[in-house]
Amino acid sequence: MFYPVLTEKSLPPVPRRLFLPAKRNAGDLPPVPPGGVYVFKVNGRQRLYGDRHVDLGDDVVVDAVAVSIVQRRASMIKCEFSIPSVSAADDFTIAVTFRCQVLAPEVVAESGLMDLSAVLANHLAQDRDLKSLGQGHRIDDINEVRRLVDAQVTAYCMLVPPTVRGMAIELSSVLVHPSADLRNQRRRVRDKEWEHEVGRIDVAWENSEVNRYADLLAAGPAHAEALGVVRNEVNVGQVAERMREDDRERRRQLGETLQMMVERGYFDRMPVDPMRLLDEVAGRRMGGSEIPRAVDGGPTIPLGAGRDGHRRAVAADDPTEPDPIPSEEDIA
Repeated sequence: MFYPVLTEKSLPPVPRRLFLPAKRNAGDLPPVPPGGVYVFKVNGRQRLYGDRHVDLGDDVVVDAVAVSIVQRRASMIKCEFSIPSVSAADDFTIAVTFRCQVLAPEVVAESGLMDLSAVLANHLAQDRDLKSLGQGHRIDDINEVRRLVDAQVTAYCMLVPPTVRGMAIELSSVLVHPSADLRNQRRRVRDKEWEHEVGRIDVAWENSEVNRYADLLAAGPAHAEALGVVRNEVNVGQVAERMREDDRERRRQLGETLQMMVERGYFDRMPVDPMRLLDEVAGRRMGGSEIPRAVDGGPTIPLGAGRDGHRRAVAADDPTEPDPIPSEEDIA
């Protein structure tokens, strides 16, 4: 980018015409961008043409041997340079921005200055303290270097401000950019830390779910069935039917066990009517007879029944004894 002089061009002489005023060809002049002005060199002096439309018959335009286009709008000019770090493999990249504006276009056109950025960078390079500022720091110490560089550049520009004839220049900002290697390394470290953090969150959530389901299953099948109903994964009718089937199966197994105990005579000397007990297990309603109970005053109660349902009396002194009452393990 050229600044403040955008372009320079030598102009050919204008041919004189008999009895007609001299007039320059419009193609001799370069176009002017917004904010730019023509500065013509006439008789060894720079003449500002101003912002008006160019009159190709004007004496200044006709007699000019050269023309310059100068940008008068204020512009932010950035200059970049590097200073060494403690390691020979890395440097600190410094970007300093100045606000610049042309005050005297004729003076600037006379100097022919087209690259103001190089002039400003050369001015900062004269500061010896700035050159050695990063030699005591590693590339990782970029935040500390930023603080030091900003203070040093600000102080230097206040004591030795950059000067260019015909222009006003002010310091705007000072930045220290991290190197590409440091940026990539920090990005990898950041991404890995984020990945680990997400992994820890996933593991914690998974553990909480495991504990929740473990508590649910430990509470019994009914809780698991209830969860399925709430999530619309299990039909209530299916759950009820399955519960009825489980209850019928449990009653059937218990009835078979009790029937086996009756056949073996386990209830012969017990104050319980086995047939009534079998009826209850099978789910049938009890009759109008009295609930089985022990009889007071008798040494034994002759209750018991075989498969045909008839009672058989057992004498108190009957030497025949029934099989021992089985334990829960024997029943199972």
